[in-house]
Amino acid sequence: MDLREISEFLKKQAAQEEGLAVQEEEYEHLVGFIIGDEEFAVDIHLIKEIIEVPDITRVPNAPSHVLGVINLRGQIVPVIDLRIKFNLPYSPSTNEEERKIVVVETDEKVVGIMVDAVTHVLRIPVSTIEPPHGVVGGFEAEYVEGIGKKEDNKVVVILNANKLLEE
Repeated sequence: MDLREISEFLKKQAAQEEGLAVQEEEYEHLVGFIIGDEEFAVDIHLIKEIIEVPDITRVPNAPSHVLGVINLRGQIVPVIDLRIKFNLPYSPSTNEEERKIVVVETDEKVVGIMVDAVTHVLRIPVSTIEPPHGVVGGFEAEYVEGIGKKEDNKVVVILNANKLLEE
């Protein structure tokens, strides 16, 4: 146990002794990833898997942000590029070897999201997540569930995967 955990434990114990109800902080568990210079995240429960980038088959007349489809163990999965969809600049620091496809599944829809890198699993207190209104503008706002504050005082854009997969 580190000092912070010991301090929290002692506070809880003292509150219980005084008969006060102790409420546990609720957390969102997310998978973080980088696109361009921005960090985004999606609810971890919606992540089916994270894979290396295989050959992607282009689909004629598909929207520009749809890179094509892949065969994922017999299942055809469309792959989208949020960099194009959200009009994000291409980062010259993008390492092609770090690029991954985050396969997301909601309501029996499965879509792969091309990302520059997967960061890590994030555990963000619900109380630190701000709603997107007033923070982001433009058509992209409908795809944003919230803005989360990480422990290092950086922010992460939490995406609404259901909205992303509607199209």
